[in-house]
Amino acid sequence: MPNMDGFALTAAIRRSARFRNLPVVLLTALSSESDKARGMQSGADAYLVKRAFDQQLLLETLRQLT
Repeated sequence: MPNMDGFALTAAIRRSARFRNLPVVLLTALSSESDKARGMQSGADAYLVKRAFDQQLLLETLRQLT
């Protein structure tokens, strides 16, 4: 994404009156604990790492958020 990463996009969504209740799942290659903490602090509802990707986990996460 030009000029914005997923953390910034998530924070912008949370600041928006129109979209603040939109569920946000970050699916990323960034796997450190500090990256996960940053994602959750930006307002993500879930943080999934690509290298540990599990389709069932993604589906369960989406079910929980809807």
